[in-house]
Order: sequence, then structure tokens, then C-alpha cells
Amino acid sequence: MTHPPNALQRTRRILLVEDDARVRGMVARHLRRAGYEVIEALSAEEVLLELHRQMTFDVVLTDIHLPGLTGIELARLVLARSPLQPVIIITGDTDEGLAREALSHGAVGYLVKPFELFELDAAIGQALSRTDLLEATQALARAEVGHPQARSAGVIPAGWLRLADERSGAGLGHGYRVARVLGVLASGLPADVSHAERNALDLAARAHELGRLLGPPPGPVELACRSAQFLADLGVPADVVRVVRHLHEHWDGTGGPDRLAGNAIPLGSCVLAVADALDHQAATRASVGREPDQAAAAAIDVVLALEGTAFHPAVTRALREARTAIEAVWSLVLRRPGSATGADG
Repeated sequence: MTHPPNALQRTRRILLVEDDARVRGMVARHLRRAGYEVIEALSAEEVLLELHRQMTFDVVLTDIHLPGLTGIELARLVLARSPLQPVIIITGDTDEGLAREALSHGAVGYLVKPFELFELDAAIGQALSRTDLLEATQALARAEVGHPQARSAGVIPAGWLRLADERSGAGLGHGYRVARVLGVLASGLPADVSHAERNALDLAARAHELGRLLGPPPGPVELACRSAQFLADLGVPADVVRVVRHLHEHWDGTGGPDRLAGNAIPLGSCVLAVADALDHQAATRASVGREPDQAAAAAIDVVLALEGTAFHPAVTRALREARTAIEAVWSLVLRRPGSATGADG
């Protein structure tokens, strides 16, 4: 049985993510007749900004086959943000492996097309019963300890960063490694980098690939712009957005998106550009069997060869002076137990 709202209950809100207009229309009509508020979306990408704009849902109902991100990937991102969010997967596949994968990522149930409406009712009813129980338990716990519910605004869920890393081409841990190398480089710059600037650079390092969640980018410059805009939409501070947007400006003015040159490029972007290039170069070499320290050494040589053209001379000088420390960073993070391509931090 579903739990349609009555005079004593708030209206339940269901997010329906389905690109098949016929299925979406049928399910939405049925749920609205039952008294639910239904928010419709055609793709996973449409959902991400709504989640960060604080729209909340009692149930997320998503097809497994969507353009761009899959329903399973969407479930991972939703649950990274709200671990207790009920997610129900809809699939046209009878493959039990897909269903098990969805459940392993935290989905509370699944429906196999074609399904009967009573099966939909049962799945939603079970999900709402689970939510009611959890909310009652949490309310009791808060009352007992006198601790108000709080959530840090503007924090990017770790699961979102993890999926962006997986799609980066440099492997899981890319953002973590870039942040570590960036910290080493910033320490070697002639001008002091303030604590606030360090924090901004650290977030930029971890989030500069976030635009990959919105679909495959046509190129690195476009990815940087997409990531910057996404971060701005999520309410990330402007200094972080600026660093990410100008990641691929070249010292000699041949980069993009704005063809900035020399000191017109934000220093943070120049440092991030070197750290990012290093990690991509080293990850490529490590993926074909090079030892981590050898992969890092070769990557450093590639970046140093572009000093004064693609990269800021002061940053490459810092790289040259810190190359032993950076090679050690790479050796440590790649040899962490259980990680073939880096830290999952």
C-alpha cells in the first residue's frame, strides 16, 4: 500500500527520473492521482542542481538507462549527498546482476519493466515506511541529546568528487593527488600563499573535474568552463570558481578560454595547471606499468619542457626544486594498500 497524504500529513514529494515520455507520463499520472507531488526529470544531470538548491524528496524513482549518467550513478550521487534517501531503480533488464548492483549502492528497491502499478505502490509504500521510521528515530535521538540538526552548506559530496575522478582519465584519487602536489608547489612559491588561498586551491584541486558529471566534455578548456559554472551554481566561493575556469590558460597566451597571458592568469590557476598536468601525465605512464616514481619523474620532465610557454616560470621553478618531494608523494599514494591508481580520499 502507498501512503497518500491526508489532512494530517504533509504532501509527499517524489522525484521521477525517466527519459521515456510514455512511461514517465503513466507513472506521474498514477502518483498524482494518489495525492503525491511529482517532480519530473528526463536525465540525471537535471537532478544535481536541484539537490544542491536544497530541494528535498521523499522518494527518488529513477530509470537505470538514462542519457549521460546512468540511474545507478545517479543513485550513488544522491546517496553521497543524503545517505538515507530512498532510491528506487526502474530497469527494463531482467539481469539480476544489475538489480544487485543497484541495491549494493544503496537503492531500497527496484522495479522491472513492464511492471504493474500495484508493484509501484508497494515499492513506494515500503520506502516511505522506512523513511517514517528513520525520521522518528532521528527525532527521538535529537530530543535526547538536545543537539539541533545541522548541515554544512556548500560542501560538495565526496561521492560526486569520486565519480568525477573515475571519469577523469587519471583514475580514482586524481583530485587527492593533485591537491597534495599543489600544496607542495604552493609552499615553494616566492610569494606567500595565505591560509584562505590554500583552502581555495585545495577545493579547486579536488573539484576541477566536476563538470564531467554533466556529460562528456568536448575538450579540456570546455571542461574547465563547465566545472567552473557548475561550482558557481552550487554556491562555491568565487575565488575557487575563478581558479578552475582559468586552469587551461597558457603563460604565452595561447590557451583558453579567455586567452589570458602572463601575470593576468590567476596564480592559483597556474599552480593547479602544473599539478593537474603532472598527475595526468604520471597516471598515463603508471597505467602501462611504469613504477610510480619513474612515472612521476617522466611527467615532471614533460611539464618542465613547457616552462614559459604553457606554464608559469615561477611554478615550474618550484616544481624543479621540489621534484624529489613530488616523486615521493606519487610513490606513497600509489602504493597505498587496496588502491591501484591512487587514494580514494
